[in-house]
Amino acid sequence: MSFSSFSFLLFLPAVALVYAGVRRFAGPRPAQACLLVASLVFYALPRPSHLPLLLVSILFNWAVARRMAVQEDPGRRKNWLRLGLVANVALLASFKYVDFFFLQIGRLSGFELPMPHWDFPLGISFFTLTQVMYLVDCYQKLNEPISLFDHATVVSFFPYVSSGPIVRAKEIADQFGSARPAGSRTEMASRGLFLFTQGLAKKVVFADSFGAVADAGFASVAQLSTVEAWAFSLAYTLQIYFDFSGYSDMAVGAAWILGFDIPQNFKAPYISKSISEFWQRWHISLSNFITSYLYMPIVRSMGKATLRTSIVAAGLWHGPGWTYILFGLMHGVALALNQVWKKKSKRRLPDGVGWALTFLFVNASFIVFRSPSLPAAWQMLKGLLPHHNLFGRELLATVVPFAPSVLLRPVVIGTVLAFFFKSSWDLASEFRPTWRTSMGTAALLVATLLFLNSSVVKQFVYFAF
Repeated sequence: MSFSSFSFLLFLPAVALVYAGVRRFAGPRPAQACLLVASLVFYALPRPSHLPLLLVSILFNWAVARRMAVQEDPGRRKNWLRLGLVANVALLASFKYVDFFFLQIGRLSGFELPMPHWDFPLGISFFTLTQVMYLVDCYQKLNEPISLFDHATVVSFFPYVSSGPIVRAKEIADQFGSARPAGSRTEMASRGLFLFTQGLAKKVVFADSFGAVADAGFASVAQLSTVEAWAFSLAYTLQIYFDFSGYSDMAVGAAWILGFDIPQNFKAPYISKSISEFWQRWHISLSNFITSYLYMPIVRSMGKATLRTSIVAAGLWHGPGWTYILFGLMHGVALALNQVWKKKSKRRLPDGVGWALTFLFVNASFIVFRSPSLPAAWQMLKGLLPHHNLFGRELLATVVPFAPSVLLRPVVIGTVLAFFFKSSWDLASEFRPTWRTSMGTAALLVATLLFLNSSVVKQFVYFAF
């Protein structure tokens, strides 16, 4: 059930009303049970056969955490942690990487190996990392193991189970029994609706408009002029921002409507003046996971860390493929160079220069990320450089008419929003429910629904991860 579907737009308010009613008249635990059932229904609807996998993963990780908690011997505690980590990595690798590895082995050996072609379970990357963090936190005694009921609700919570943000179990579990004043809940729900509506608009109005442009260009990389290569690559860079940040806004907004705080995942990343700042603003929950659970443990255990290795792992997390590996490697090298520059150089780049270099690099890396293969990525990257076909507008003119149109308006407005406007999170944080702001939210929601009704909405990009 996509967040941008009409079915979800009915599902969310229905769950919110039932949850609020049960919590008021029966208490927080029965209300939490309703939330758990709703989350499992949400997860099972697209592919019921994947629900048992989620449930087994939840039960296994909960049991491992409980076993660690009762172990007095540090060695046994570490063995239980190793078991949990290996099992989670194996689960993720089985569904995401087996076909890729078999294909590479077949190419090297000359034998054609049978591919399992297992269906990719919804949100497996996100709920696996959430549980990895839970196991590590329990091992380090940062928090006590939570009940199976709480753990199941945390992991399966429908606002983030499919595409994040990646959450720490303790942060969510502590909110199940917390009481908020009625006025506070109403204001939080109002801000949540405003943020959710912004995210929906980002997806159906802007991301899909940029996506229509980008898809045409990446399907014809060999024919592109220099101008077209820049236009189509920038279109994808803006598409993935509006798509993923739109989903994250909808996830946080849905959680706020239900009365839960979950982490911010985007903070205007395209205004970043360095690549390190970019990763503090882009997919923040994944960046925090890499820093706290991958990079810093290497520092503690080995006395040094390879930042490049950590970011390559983040690239691989997105899925199997040499393009994802190269994407991670590019960012790892860029972050390492950024660290060297900060340590060795006494000069600070002017803000404008830092922004331009960062954005141009990010745009180039997203070309690699989007391309179906390394040769296709190289073809598009070469196309950015001036060549004999500099201004050819044949393909571009068929996709983005150089006159006002339904497509062109979102593209222009979206470009302004991405670079020159406050982030949706900042706008929602400043939001106060008044008659005027409520009417503004309603107007934005109606306009977005009209756009949604008149267009074909694509699946969220990160649903594939």
